[in-house]
Amino acid sequence: MCKMWFGILFILFILIVQCTHDKYPLPSLPSEEDRYANLNKAVYNLINPILDDEHGYQFRNPSDIYFGVDNFVYVCNTDANQIIMMDAGGTIQGVSQFIEHPEAITQNDSLDLLIVNRTNKIFKIDMYAVSHNIAAAPIEVVYEQASEPTRQFTGISVYRGFEYYVTVIEPQDSSSNYIEFSFIYDFYANHTLKGKLPFEVNGTALFSTILPTAVVTLREMFLDISSRENTIQFMFTHTGRTSLLENVYKFQHITTRIFEGQEILTPNTSLIGTDIYAVNKFWNLEDLAVDKNGYIFLVDAGRSIADSLSDRPLPGFYRFESSSGKQLQSVLGIGNGPKQFNNPKGIAVTPILEQQIVYITDSGNNRIMRFQLSTQ
Repeated sequence: MCKMWFGILFILFILIVQCTHDKYPLPSLPSEEDRYANLNKAVYNLINPILDDEHGYQFRNPSDIYFGVDNFVYVCNTDANQIIMMDAGGTIQGVSQFIEHPEAITQNDSLDLLIVNRTNKIFKIDMYAVSHNIAAAPIEVVYEQASEPTRQFTGISVYRGFEYYVTVIEPQDSSSNYIEFSFIYDFYANHTLKGKLPFEVNGTALFSTILPTAVVTLREMFLDISSRENTIQFMFTHTGRTSLLENVYKFQHITTRIFEGQEILTPNTSLIGTDIYAVNKFWNLEDLAVDKNGYIFLVDAGRSIADSLSDRPLPGFYRFESSSGKQLQSVLGIGNGPKQFNNPKGIAVTPILEQQIVYITDSGNNRIMRFQLSTQ
C-alpha cells in the first residue's frame, strides 16, 4: 500500500515540475501609438479612377463635400445647381432637385441635410422622410435673414446633434476696416438665430475672422455615437485678409473653458508656434475636416494656375495631429494631372483610420479625387 501511495505522489511531483516549465506569457495587443507609428511615415496614394467626365461624372465647379451621419457622401455640385449623393466608393446614388449654387453642406441627427449657397438663406432636405431617395425630396428654406439681404452664408456645421454654426460674410463692407463684415452665427435646433459669436470685429489675431470659408464642429469626431457628443467646440478656416487687413491664423481651433459654471468659447492658444498655426503656410484655406482619431485635414486653394510661378503656397491638402499641431502629410501640386489641383474647395474623410479615404473636390478641374494612406 505504501509503495502504491509513493508511486502516486511521485507521478504528481513529476507533473507539477513539468508544468512549471511550460508557462508562456499571454499575448498582448500593442498600444494604439505603436500600432499607428508608421502613419507619420506614410504617404497618400491616389485612388483610381478619378471621378471626372472621362469616367461618367458631371461635376461642375464642385465646392463642399461631406461624409454624412448616414455614411453617404454628399457633394455640392455648385454650377450644376444640385447635391449629388454617392456611396463611400464613389457610386452615385441620387441627385437632388434644383438648388441654386449650393456651397456648403452638413447633416443633423435627424438626417436632415442643411445647405448654404452664398445667400442669406439656409436650406433643408429631409432625407429620412423620403427614405433617402434624394431626387424625391423637396428643398425647404428654413431660415432667411430678410433684414440683411446682402449677407452671404459660406459654411455650416452641426453641434449637439441639431444646433449649428454658420460662417457669414458681408461683401458690401469688405473694403473697410471699421465696419463689421465677417461673422459666425449660432443657431438653435429650430433654425432660429441665437446671435453672432463674440469674436473680435475684423481682428488680426485669434478669436477673430476675416472672410470665413468653412466651419467644422468637434461633433464630426463622434458621428457614430453622436448622442454622447455635447461640446460647443469648433474649428474654422478663413481667407484672413482684405486690402486693408490680414489675420495670420488662417486656421483656428476654438475650444472652451468653464466660467461661473458655464462652458464658454475661447481660442486654443496651445497651437501657437506649431505647424498648423504657422505664418504664411497657407494662402487660401477653403475647407477642413476632422476624423474620429482627431486628425485635422485642411484644403488650401493655393496659388492659381494663372499665377503658377509665384511663391505663394501650392494648392492641395494637409493632415495634422490635433494635439501637437504637427503636420504629418501633404499632397500639393498645381495643374490638371494626377495629384495636381486647380482651386480645390472641399475636403471630407471617412471617420475611421483603417482604410480611410480622403475626398477632395478639385473645383477648377471639375472632378473629385480620392486618396488613401500607404506605408509601402
